[in-house]
Amino acid sequence: MKKLNYHLDKNIQTPLYLQLYQQIKLAICQQKLIYGEALPSKNKLKDYLKISRNTVEGAYNQLSAEGYIQSKPRKGFFVCFKIDQHIQLHKKVKKLPHLLSNKSIKFDLNPHKIDSRRFPFQAWKKCGRLCYNSSKRELLHLGDPKGDLNLRLEIANYLSASRGVNCVAEQIIIAAGVESCLQQLILLFNQIDPKQHFIYAMESLGYEKVEKLLHLHDKPVVKLPINSSEQGINLAFLEQQRVNVAYLTPSHLYPFGQVMSISQRHQLLEWANAAPNRYIIEDDYDSEFRYKGKPIPSLQSLDFHERVIYFGSFSKLIMPVLRTSFMVLPENLLQQYEKYCNFSHSTVSRFEQQRLANFMQQGEFERHIHRMRTAYRRKMELLCSLLHPYKNEISYYGEHSGVYLLIELLDEHRTSTELSQIALQNDIQVYPIEYSSRHLFVLGFGDLTETELESAVKKLLIIWGYEV
Repeated sequence: MKKLNYHLDKNIQTPLYLQLYQQIKLAICQQKLIYGEALPSKNKLKDYLKISRNTVEGAYNQLSAEGYIQSKPRKGFFVCFKIDQHIQLHKKVKKLPHLLSNKSIKFDLNPHKIDSRRFPFQAWKKCGRLCYNSSKRELLHLGDPKGDLNLRLEIANYLSASRGVNCVAEQIIIAAGVESCLQQLILLFNQIDPKQHFIYAMESLGYEKVEKLLHLHDKPVVKLPINSSEQGINLAFLEQQRVNVAYLTPSHLYPFGQVMSISQRHQLLEWANAAPNRYIIEDDYDSEFRYKGKPIPSLQSLDFHERVIYFGSFSKLIMPVLRTSFMVLPENLLQQYEKYCNFSHSTVSRFEQQRLANFMQQGEFERHIHRMRTAYRRKMELLCSLLHPYKNEISYYGEHSGVYLLIELLDEHRTSTELSQIALQNDIQVYPIEYSSRHLFVLGFGDLTETELESAVKKLLIIWGYEV
């Protein structure tokens, strides 16, 4: 029986069968258990781990239901999950599967969470109340497929003032999430030139859902190498590929948090302008939360040849569950969009659109952004100060913007999985990123108080064995 390091903790709330299921699944995804390999029998595994047969059966049943293993009569259980070809091509740059959520976790360092304690519930409630009266009967009917005009006007004014985006309301399309925006673009590009097979590029560790969506539509995806230096993206590599559309986050390159330099931005625009049907999708997901200097102007503000499609979202700015995003189309795509894509209705409720428009019209949005920028800056400064004494053992990146900090453990011999398990067993959820052979972890602080953040980081450093 292959010996794998299973660690089952009977002192936490997560059932043992789920812990075992999770760890076997992780071993399969990391190819420690490969396609066709036999798993130990239920009796052998229960004896080895000193657990009940029912626990093993529960884990095996769940793995079988999800298609990771299969049972062969009178032979046993075998791995039947084969890593996708595109994952094989990028073994050196991949994300580790996240661990299952544990209800007993005390500190969740999730980089996608916002500070829910500071959300202005009363102002949000008041803005919604304005929508629910008999004078707003028109909101019961379907509106403009692009989204309600007054919200698009507010967004256009906000983008012009804060991000330097050059646009009018007619260029803005409101949708439920950037995934919805991207799906519309895929449809649009398919119709513009059905004979051209569009190839997409994105950052090597970019937004995972975007990559999944592109693969779902059978679109080839080129991963752009990215490093921790100030240079960030390797644009020379982009030049060598037959890419049509580059999906990038120039104001906050994930995960190292660099801002693409002005020279790189101009190089990128020159690349887009060098051939027909080349476009850049600029995902500006959290550019407002910058703590050194003013927010960097958008790439779109430098575009004079209509090659940049701007994506924005209110997920980090207000709340993820709002599911309200938008894209700004260049004028040369607008007519094509209205011809091919304007047949469907907006995917965002008109009541929520109107509530958000009221929130912006009354100045509540700008006040909220200002409060959150101040709060997140304090948390970022606290996190950096907690890590500073360990600067010879722990490096960190991205301290000037965003709601997370990327840390790198130097001269570390344990695996990221082992370190994550140690943290999880001590009620701390961390989020590892495997990049080449480096030990990287994203530490999100959005929904932690400063006291919780300090406790979490100090405890994490102790259990990982770091001492001042």
